[in-house]
Amino acid sequence: MRKLAELDGEYGGWLEIDPVKLKRVAIEFKEWLLTVDPNNDPFGFLKYDLPLVNAVLDGELSLPYHHPNPHNWEIREGVLDGYVEISAPFYNTIRGALYQPPDVIKKNGRYFAWTEFEDPEI
Repeated sequence: MRKLAELDGEYGGWLEIDPVKLKRVAIEFKEWLLTVDPNNDPFGFLKYDLPLVNAVLDGELSLPYHHPNPHNWEIREGVLDGYVEISAPFYNTIRGALYQPPDVIKKNGRYFAWTEFEDPEI
């Protein structure tokens, strides 16, 4: 559904996060995380990522999230095969990342733009 959502002037992303998309990408990422062997988790996916995903699913994480990905170094070094593809939708969603510059509407010193939110399942 098309929605007028507020932009974060300080960070440039969305202040309002699509709850349907958020739940979908969190579940998909959690499913991947649960395939990680706890006895062979040298990058700490279960220590760093899983609690964040659980906080999102429990509605306990303040959004948008403005902290770095816990694996930035490993991502830059290219040592996390498959991780970026599964984690990027989650991290981009919780940060309110913009995929392209929107047509900004300014109202009373605040910034808004039209965006698409996923329709809830009926």
